[in-house]
Amino acid sequence: MDVFVSPETDPAVNLGLEGFFLEHYEGEGCLLYRNTPSIIIGKNQNPYRELNIPVCKEKGLPFFRRLSGGGAVYHDLGNLNTAFFGVRKSVGENLYERWKEPMIQFLSYGGWKAICDGRNGLELDGCKISGSAQALKRDRYLHHATLLYSADLSVLKLCLNPGSVLVEGQAIHSVRSDVTNLSVDENLKLSMESFQNSWLQFLVLWGEFGKQQTIPEEGWITVKKLAETKFNQRSWNVDRTPPFKLKASINDRPLKLGIKKGLISAVEGDGIVEKGLNFKNWIGEPLTKETIQKINTHGILNHLEDLIL
Repeated sequence: MDVFVSPETDPAVNLGLEGFFLEHYEGEGCLLYRNTPSIIIGKNQNPYRELNIPVCKEKGLPFFRRLSGGGAVYHDLGNLNTAFFGVRKSVGENLYERWKEPMIQFLSYGGWKAICDGRNGLELDGCKISGSAQALKRDRYLHHATLLYSADLSVLKLCLNPGSVLVEGQAIHSVRSDVTNLSVDENLKLSMESFQNSWLQFLVLWGEFGKQQTIPEEGWITVKKLAETKFNQRSWNVDRTPPFKLKASINDRPLKLGIKKGLISAVEGDGIVEKGLNFKNWIGEPLTKETIQKINTHGILNHLEDLIL
């Protein structure tokens, strides 16, 4: 099993690398990477339910949908990500327990007493420091985990706080937790680069992993294609959201827009009968800011434009 370190910090590229190692790579190992500020949501989540959209827009913070399930997470260069991959039968079925072991052991050597949080993550002194999720494809698996070292927790808390619930639907909801950074303990503080290198060296010496390898040149062709045609596309990040209803108001009366595959599929509520408006014409329109601006010529959709991705 070999260790790879991504030279990129573009979230779409690193998601593409995970896709490559899950579906196109025959070997086993793990990938370490860090991303520039962004939010990564689970495969079956609704970004309207997970993000504080006005804050994300204000900060220019992009979001991406990953291949695995689980909840939404904030990434920046202070968050270290590790993706284990390989053949399912070689490690058994309980991947969560399997890959918590080396991380807990590594942290204990560094002086951090991390424990399982009762779900799929790790906590330190009652606060979450790591979350994990997995994707399965035929006989292969990808299991990845975050590790908060020196992330900007103020941005994390703002952007992953959607405020009032504006959505009805069956998408997977994130479980909110108090979080902390490993670097809060000044006695154990290293630079982010030193911390990452320590984790890398631990994996190399741990027994199951070989030396650090260079990502195969032919793999970058697949990665680039995945980044361009999938992880940077609205069709994947937004329109793949399971069907839901977006709550709004029309002249201060309740209104719900049914959304399916990124399109308005239904309009319902006490306020749908308005002079000069044909709500049937909304059906089939994409849920975009441009569409809302077009149908909101009478100024009746109160503040909805600010909430549209």
